[in-house]
Amino acid sequence: MDKIDTKIAIFEYAMYQLINWYSEVVSKDIKHITHHFTRLTALKLIFLLASVKDESNQNSDLLEDFDNFCAMQYGPVERDIYSAIVTHKTTLYSFGNRQMSILNDTPQFGHISELDRNKVNAAINQLKSHNKALISYHSSRLVEITHKWESWRNAMSIACWLGKGSESMSTESIRNSVPYYV
Repeated sequence: MDKIDTKIAIFEYAMYQLINWYSEVVSKDIKHITHHFTRLTALKLIFLLASVKDESNQNSDLLEDFDNFCAMQYGPVERDIYSAIVTHKTTLYSFGNRQMSILNDTPQFGHISELDRNKVNAAINQLKSHNKALISYHSSRLVEITHKWESWRNAMSIACWLGKGSESMSTESIRNSVPYYV
């Protein structure tokens, strides 16, 4: 697998685990799940998941895998994941503006390394420790949270100053921002 294919596979594994978290906290009902996970919700959760640090290893996060964020009007967006979503390169989930479709309800993740699965699982556990209810938040609330991040605010200011709709966010700027999960 090339780097983008690996990133998409890690994203889909992360979504699978985020859906499991949602099922634990909110509802196991498939209709609730598919209506909760819109494209915007998924993109905001991936930013928060990628940027959360493992408290036992402060240098550990998913920003090495999700490394192409940009600031856009509704918060940080991982460009490669956004592109995969809109060009239908994801194989387990299809995301619309209003809901998600589950394309495969018995996914296999043998093609994802154990290390990558463990990093995703650790990141989800860290998010849960910061805010167990985060998974239940609607996209508008997740946008508010990501707008608090200095890395997004700085990049968006540059985009506005240049008259652009987006601006790259460096991995270091994200890592150096004070994190917000509420």
